[in-house]
Amino acid sequence: MDDNVSTLYVGNLPYKANEDAVKAYFENHIRVQSVRLMKDKKTGKRKGYGFIEVVDGDVDAIIGQFNDSVFQDRTLKVRPAKDKVPG
Repeated sequence: MDDNVSTLYVGNLPYKANEDAVKAYFENHIRVQSVRLMKDKKTGKRKGYGFIEVVDGDVDAIIGQFNDSVFQDRTLKVRPAKDKVPG
């Protein structure tokens, strides 16, 4: 596993988007280690947001490049992921 991995929150994703499509969109510009799209536990439908792990990237530059960019007719919201608080 790479030490220089940052996790970004990606919101306002199209519900029809899958992990491969999201990864392909970001990989044109940055190295993506993984993509996790959140799903409703009961219905299995996507919630419209997820997380991407990027390798060796300048997080501020990545956010500046992708925040408010358009992906499949939706304007993305990209932010640093917040750490989960145990509890």
